[in-house]
Amino acid sequence: MMSIAGPDEPVSRLVRRGPVTVEPSVTLRALSEVLLREEVGVALVTRDGVAVGLVSERDLVRAVAEGADPDDDRVDDVMAFEIVAIDPHDLISAAAERMLDGEIRHLLVTDGDRSVGVISIRDVLSAYRAA
Repeated sequence: MMSIAGPDEPVSRLVRRGPVTVEPSVTLRALSEVLLREEVGVALVTRDGVAVGLVSERDLVRAVAEGADPDDDRVDDVMAFEIVAIDPHDLISAAAERMLDGEIRHLLVTDGDRSVGVISIRDVLSAYRAA
């Protein structure tokens, strides 16, 4: 079992697996099934293997509340096109600052051009709790 990281440790300590990915053409219903099955709150949206956005549970809920049809509307209708990323060697405290400054709940962890995982605000909070 992995020990809990503290805020002065690298972000890589929080990455437990690679990002869950979906294509932009996936329906919102299919997205919800992926998020549920994979037990994650966000998916990396890729086109031909290249990251083009992120889509979260919150994006999905907002879209449905605003009248989106889960069977007709697609991920590319609701995803965030701006991807905020962090290097796995950056400190967890830097991830917390980036999340606060950007008012976001997820960060893509990238090593060069490679997406290695996604961390959530819950991951970051657990690091502060462990400290």
